[in-house]
Amino acid sequence: MSRRTSALLVVIFLSLGLNVTAAWWGLPSRFAWAPDELQPPIILKGIDEKFSGDWHQPAYPPFHYYVLAASYLPVIGLDLVEVDSVSGRTWFYVLGRVISLAMGVGILILIYRLGEELFAPPAALFATIVAALSATFVYYAKFANLDVPAAFWVLWSLYFFVRHLKTERRRDRNLFAVMAVVAMCTKDQAYAFYIVPVGLYLVRHWRRSGPFFDRGLLTTAAIATFLFLVIHNAVFNFWGFIHHFEEILWARGHYSSFESGPSQQISLALQSLRHLRFSLGWPFTIAAAGGVWLSWRHRRDRPEALWVLAAGVSYYLFFIAPVRSTWLRYIVPLSLIFALFAGHCLAALWTGRHRWYRAGVAAVLLYSSLYAASVDVLLLDDSRYTVEQWLSERESDAVIGFIGPEYYLPRLDAFPARRLRPTSSVIERSRPSYLVINPEYAARFPPESREGEFFGSLAAGRAGYGLAFRHQSAPSPMLLDFDGILGNMAKINPVIEVYQRAD
Repeated sequence: MSRRTSALLVVIFLSLGLNVTAAWWGLPSRFAWAPDELQPPIILKGIDEKFSGDWHQPAYPPFHYYVLAASYLPVIGLDLVEVDSVSGRTWFYVLGRVISLAMGVGILILIYRLGEELFAPPAALFATIVAALSATFVYYAKFANLDVPAAFWVLWSLYFFVRHLKTERRRDRNLFAVMAVVAMCTKDQAYAFYIVPVGLYLVRHWRRSGPFFDRGLLTTAAIATFLFLVIHNAVFNFWGFIHHFEEILWARGHYSSFESGPSQQISLALQSLRHLRFSLGWPFTIAAAGGVWLSWRHRRDRPEALWVLAAGVSYYLFFIAPVRSTWLRYIVPLSLIFALFAGHCLAALWTGRHRWYRAGVAAVLLYSSLYAASVDVLLLDDSRYTVEQWLSERESDAVIGFIGPEYYLPRLDAFPARRLRPTSSVIERSRPSYLVINPEYAARFPPESREGEFFGSLAAGRAGYGLAFRHQSAPSPMLLDFDGILGNMAKINPVIEVYQRAD
């Protein structure tokens, strides 16, 4: 085994340790704590309906649902669990998270291979380290969200795209098309990565070869189109296929976080940069900028790096900017692309003439390791664990009412608990011994609404309940700063309030 392979395996092993740590966050439970995690009942319904008829999900295309379904089928076929029980749901969450962990390993291998193709082995190794220590990667690689699977397929498609640019082999171009389609069928927004690079590629092909489309390009397009329709099950699930895209187009106009206009587009760009900085941390973000500059300087010797950069720019221009929305999870694939450039910069410093460059790189790696580990520290010390312990020490037959989605609250499967609407009339009829709320969720309701009036009276002590326990953990050391961050990671370790009935 070569030294390069050994070094890569060490990075992968250490990364897997980071990613596996706290992968049990919120489990066992019928409702895990990771927002936007694919929910087992949806996959089970797809299995029952054979993903046909009018089966569809408004937010996501079907490919990863098929992957999860394939992992569920042995458990269901062997009747290992009762599917809707706490243990059954936990099994299915674990299967989804294991798949994400495996794809996280695949991402690191792809980053390394791309780094070799674009730069050199030292840059490839540093790029892999940067990707492994990205805060968003450490978080999403351990949960059954779609962000790591989508990034996995995007990176695989870019790998074959770079290979084709260097060798002109049709096989690599066809494999690029296949992986790009799978990426788009995992998460629709992946389409945006390909508009600029494919457009530039067609122009280059036309200038070199004459016809804009030749037989080889038409074959690639036919493969992509056929695969897209097959994955979407467009024949047996025609109306599900249509309804998915109808709802995607509807959502585009209803979930924008920024208004239209130049000033708002500037704010959107700054927010996206803030998210990229949060994902990579300041040192790696600066290194990524340095790597982009180095790539531009050597664009004649290594032009493929700018093609990969064009994919990231394309994603911003044709997805984030038009939908006028940016969330932290949108940055996951971008942070992995920029990890390549950060690795290029760090390798250049490491192999530089001055010894203190190496000391600086070592300091950056140490800080970034602690930065990435902060994700796990926060997950392990989530406030809801302490609230669960506090509730377990109260009287065992006390009825606990909870308000809001389960993934914002402590696990209450082991208690006599019931979900309640946040209105005074409902609470007066139910009269639970305790009320558990997440104040951040409560703040979503306007003060003049029925719900807002109830939460206001509850906080003021006029609802027949008094605040008995309020908790948010303060783990140390903690290098993550969620100020100004829009995303699910900011929902780790929430403030939880428990109110006790005043008898």
